[in-house]
Amino acid sequence: MTAVSLDARLAERPWYYSAPYVGGLAFAWVLLEKMIAHIYLVTLIYAGIPESIAYSVAFVVGAFGLFLVWKGLDKNEVRGTWLGFMGGGLIWVFWFEMYLHFIGANNNFALAATDTGIQYLDKNQLAALFSGDTSIPRPYFMGEHVFLQSSTLFCVMLMIYMGLNKDIRCRLILWVRKLFGLRPGKPTQGYKPQYARVAAMEVMFVNWFMYTLMLFVNDERVFGLHHIATYITTVAVALWAGYIILKQFKQREVGLAIRYAIAVAGVFWFLPEQTVLWKWFREPWVHYLEFPITASLIIGAYIALAVLFWKTPVNPETGKSL
Repeated sequence: MTAVSLDARLAERPWYYSAPYVGGLAFAWVLLEKMIAHIYLVTLIYAGIPESIAYSVAFVVGAFGLFLVWKGLDKNEVRGTWLGFMGGGLIWVFWFEMYLHFIGANNNFALAATDTGIQYLDKNQLAALFSGDTSIPRPYFMGEHVFLQSSTLFCVMLMIYMGLNKDIRCRLILWVRKLFGLRPGKPTQGYKPQYARVAAMEVMFVNWFMYTLMLFVNDERVFGLHHIATYITTVAVALWAGYIILKQFKQREVGLAIRYAIAVAGVFWFLPEQTVLWKWFREPWVHYLEFPITASLIIGAYIALAVLFWKTPVNPETGKSL
């Protein structure tokens, strides 16, 4: 492609593919995906779908997510990132979250805080509680939360091992390396990452880490929902989110903007999740039958942004957006 033709294509590029708009739109798309994910889960778990059908659907859709990631391995940066994000999101919701629900439902020992300490609730007690037995304390963790919390060490150790990779480009890992003066070696010259795999892994690790952080601070055996440390953590996350949101709006290339937004939205999402636990508001993406217009707008905006980013004009020489 000649410089003239490239300049001409840049001049014809729609305004929303340039900074600061592309960063904001990417952030909005990833944030909307989290709302859509809740709609998926609420429908599969609470809409009265027979368990065998719900878990079968989850398996098939999760497998489709893996297919999307696979198809994106040899695509350009924009399409590869798009497929990795979409596929990674489906894998997380339909395989990880539904698997945790399956394990939690079949090996249920929920945790409840009582005047005498932490009490474990088995399946019979939970069934009685949900049938209206007011003598049973309400759990603060269900079984799936207990199992997810138990995976915290695995998440942290895998992130440490990832940090040992000299070719990793995760901004958080790079910052930690710089903070502690860690140098695992010179990056491989000419190394070209598989953007679909990178985006899908980022979806998994950001969701995983932020969930385990939330479970840690809200665990009544550690801090608890209304402990001062939980409030301080939430303020710290808000400041962290604000800082990286500002950097998000400086992104100029679509593929990088989407990958950066995966982390930014993952950190930011801690805030609505935590404030819901404090009962500040009701989520329209969970109680979507109460908020049909809002839920419809969420779905429509998510689809519109997915189409917009799929149609991103790309420089065929670099594989990056124009």
